Order: sequence, then structure tokens, then C-alpha cells
Amino acid sequence: MVALNKKIKTHWYLIIILVIGIFITIPQIHHHITIIGADGLFHFNRIYDTAMQIKNHNFSYFIQLYGFSNSGRMVTSVYSPLITYIFGGILLICGSFYKFEIVTRFLFFILSGLSMNYALKMGKVKNQFMIQLVCIMYAFSPAVIRWDAAQNFTSIGAMLIPLVVGCGMRMVNNKDEPINWVQLGTIMAVVVQTHLATAIQSVFLLVIYAIIALIINRASRKNLLKNGIYAVLLCISLSLNVVAGMFELYNGNYIVPIVKFDFVDGKGIYNILQIFSGKWVNLFFILAVSSTLLFFFKKISLAMKITGFLSLTLFLCSTTIIIDWPTIMHDSAVFSSLLQFPARLVGPATVLALITVASIGDFECTNFFIKQIRNGLILVLLLFLVVNMRSNFRYNRSASHNVLVSKSTTIPYIGRDPKTLKHITYLMKQPLNEQDINYITKSTSDYMPANHSIDNSVYWDYNNKIIQPTKNKNYKKEVAQHKIIVTWKGNGTYDNPPVAYYKNNHFKLNGLPVIPRSSGGIIKVPKVKGKIGKNVMEVTYTPKKVSVMMLWIAMLSWISIVFYAFIRLFRQVKRSFLFSN
Repeated sequence: MVALNKKIKTHWYLIIILVIGIFITIPQIHHHITIIGADGLFHFNRIYDTAMQIKNHNFSYFIQLYGFSNSGRMVTSVYSPLITYIFGGILLICGSFYKFEIVTRFLFFILSGLSMNYALKMGKVKNQFMIQLVCIMYAFSPAVIRWDAAQNFTSIGAMLIPLVVGCGMRMVNNKDEPINWVQLGTIMAVVVQTHLATAIQSVFLLVIYAIIALIINRASRKNLLKNGIYAVLLCISLSLNVVAGMFELYNGNYIVPIVKFDFVDGKGIYNILQIFSGKWVNLFFILAVSSTLLFFFKKISLAMKITGFLSLTLFLCSTTIIIDWPTIMHDSAVFSSLLQFPARLVGPATVLALITVASIGDFECTNFFIKQIRNGLILVLLLFLVVNMRSNFRYNRSASHNVLVSKSTTIPYIGRDPKTLKHITYLMKQPLNEQDINYITKSTSDYMPANHSIDNSVYWDYNNKIIQPTKNKNYKKEVAQHKIIVTWKGNGTYDNPPVAYYKNNHFKLNGLPVIPRSSGGIIKVPKVKGKIGKNVMEVTYTPKKVSVMMLWIAMLSWISIVFYAFIRLFRQVKRSFLFSN
């Protein structure tokens, strides 16, 4: 009972998070709106596909059978596969995208708070008030709240970054056991399974902490290196399914590259959330961290100093003040595809900033001036929480009057009149239906096979070759076991069935195997000569044996980790029970 009361006292922030989350979500619940942001339709298609795979026991890991207009695209196998299948299960339980959006929102709020709590524990922050405040702040920070605003998977990656930072701080703070290799390897694997850009950022952060730990902790160097290698090997083993997806996608296929952004807003910090019109959010964190380092430098630990300086570095690197991002992004395909836009650096920078500032609550301040500085920082943190909460509420209220938030990137060809928007709202509340997900479409062509170099017309080419032929029912599609069946009425000439054409695709036309030609244009779809009258084409995908093997190794590795975690949990519960009695 005593232990339970202690847990409640140290986790009251979870109740506050739930209360604030309910307050923010009231407009959406009142209007029964599914907010569809810039990335909503893209990810909803992926999640819908995995939900239908689970429901129909018709699993297709490498290509999507049900989503994306039944086009057989390869997306989920290289983009957050594990998380997407978990989301598919949640969507099935919820039954509609409206309920799914509400449930996942609160799930992210809670998990973000718990994640930050772990990081603060590893950072050896003791002041309970600061711990609770920072956990609440992070749950509703711009880095996390972007799932509400735009359904960005970057925000899900941001939810996990505190766990990574916690592991990094442990390397510096814990000289006896700087790395728990099972923990670190599993955390990094989860990040890889969630968001690759976040995984790359996480590796960068861990390398910085590891280098400093190796320098200052001579006695534990051997232990750190050994367990670090074990963690890397475990992470690779758990992530082999992603490697398999990458191998299948890029081996023998020319793929549509990730869209490039033009940076024209000059110097300064890129805004990361549209509900904030200015740059004050990022400037707030920069000033808070700078004040902490300036006035409390002698008091804070080395790990906190590292964390603070890393935060400032990432904030500055997200701007054009010290880095010429427009030139780099234009000239470097690596940076443009992996980072895509510098604003992504603000997510980990925010985590590092909040952890650094949280440490000020642990110090006794005898100097009146320094004491006022600390009290002022705490007051500003509280003010920021209130203002941010108000801004999130206003955004939710505004978005709840307009289901299609993203006007420029959504291309449904169905109009935006009140009657149409009302119909979309109705569809998103209904039980899952294939016609509903295909009613509103987005011509994002990421990971589609291509014939040649890409220009700005790729979205329109995808729309003309995939979306419109499917919508207009010139080609009828149905899903069978591990295959897509396309039916159309031909006149004896060449036709372009609206499905993706990857290297390892196999086709049967009217019952006979066929090797199609490649269509013209940018997007690569099969070009086949059908007969006069009804034509039926079966589309399947056969991965390489090495890819299947990697998939099985990853699956068995995850089963082993889950079993290990269950055994550990059982032993802890058993010890707690025996101790209490």
C-alpha cells in the first residue's frame, strides 16, 4: 500500500495530462470531427491496410493490398512497420478513424510524459515538482502535438527521444553500469521501427554521450564498449525487417525520391507548428537553456551540461543562421532524403532543453539574484504551459470546423463545400470501409517505382495513373489471398492497370503469366495487351529468400524480447509481493 501511494505521488502528472488532453480535445469530440492534416491521408492508408490485413488474416508485409487505392505500393515495410501494425490493431478495436484519432492522441500524451519521466530519472533530477511540470510540458509540446495537427510520424519519434537521451545521460552518470544493452538495443529498435529520421538523430545524440563517457570514465571503458556493441547487435537483429524492406525496395527499382523543400524564409528558426505564427516557441527554449547554463553552470552535472549544449547546438542547426540549408538541401541528396527539412532538429532540441531546465529545481540558492532567476524560469515554464495549452485548444477548435486541414497537399477532386465536408466527416465516423478510405485521396507518390528522373509533375502522374482510374472504376479491383485482382473491359490494345510495378512483382493476365512492359511517364505501372472484352490480371509479390529470412529473424528476436520482458516483470512483481508480506 505504501509503495502504491508513493507511485501515485510521483505520477500525478499523468492525471493532469489526461485532464489537459480532455480540455484540448473537447471541440473535436463536440463536432465528431476527424482532423485530417498534411500527412493524415498518407498514414491513414497505411494504417487501414494493416488493419485489414489483421482482420482478414491476409498478411502482405512488402506491399499494401488494401490501402492506397489497392495499388500494391511498398510503403509500410520501410516506414515504421511495427508501429503501423500496432496502429492497425488499435484501428480495428476502435472501429473508425474518428475514435482512432482520439485514442492515439491520449496514448501519445501519456507515453510522452512517461518517456520524459524516464529521461529525468536518468538525469538524476530529484525535485518532484520540476519532474511533474516538465513531463506535462513535454506531453503538449509542439514536438509531440504535431500528431494532432498533421498526423506526422515525426511526433511519434519525438515521443521516444527522451528514452534515447535518458540512455545517453546514463552513460555519463552511471560509472558502474553505463549501458544496459538489452534496454538500449530495444529502445533504438523501437525508434527504427517508428521513424528513421528520428533514429538517425538518436544515433547522433548517443555517439556524443558515448564519446564523452569514454573520455571521463576510464574504468568503465571496456564495459561501455562491450555492452554498446551488444546493444548495436540487438538493435540490428530487431530491425532486420526494416532492412529487408529497404533491400526489396531499392534492389532493382528506381524509386521516386522524397519530396524536396524550398527554403525561402531566410535566416532564423523554421516554424515547426502552424498554430504558432512566430518564432517565439523556439526562442523561449533557447533563452531558458541559455539562462540555465549561464547562471547554474557550476551546480549542474556534466551530463546536464552536455544536454544543454546539445540542445542549443540543435536549435541553431535548425536555422539558417550558421548553416546554409537551402544550398545543402539542393546539392546533397543524402541530406534532402534523410533530414528533409531542418525543423526536424527542433524535436530532440526541445527534449534536451526541458531536461536541462528541469535540473534547476534541485539546487539551494543562497544568492538572492540567482534565486529570483530560478523562480523566474519556473514561472515562465508555467506560463508557457498555459499559453501552449490555450494555443492547442484554439487549433483543435479551428480544425474541428474543417476536416480537411491540408488544402495544398490533399487532392481529392471532390470539392470543399460544406455538404462534401459533412459527408467526409460522416464517413470517418463509420465502421471501416474500403470505399471510404478511397473517397478522399492524396497523391503522395513516395516509394513508388519510377521510369526516369523526377520533376514536379510526379504527383499528377500518380493521380492520373493510380487514383483516377480506380475512382472512375475504369478498372475494378479486389483483394484475394496475397494478391490484387484487377478487372477491366479491353478493346484489344495496350492498357495500363493502376498498380505499382516493382522488380519482384509477378503478373497473370487472363490466367497466363505475363511480363508487362513499363508504362510511359514518371510513375511505373504495367503495360499489357489485353483481349477484346473482359480482362483479369492477378498481381502478386515474391520477395527474395534473404528478405524472408531477415523477416523471420526480426520476428523471432521480438518474440524473445517480449518473453524476456515478461519474465523480468513477473520476477519484479513476485519480489514486491514477498517484500510486502
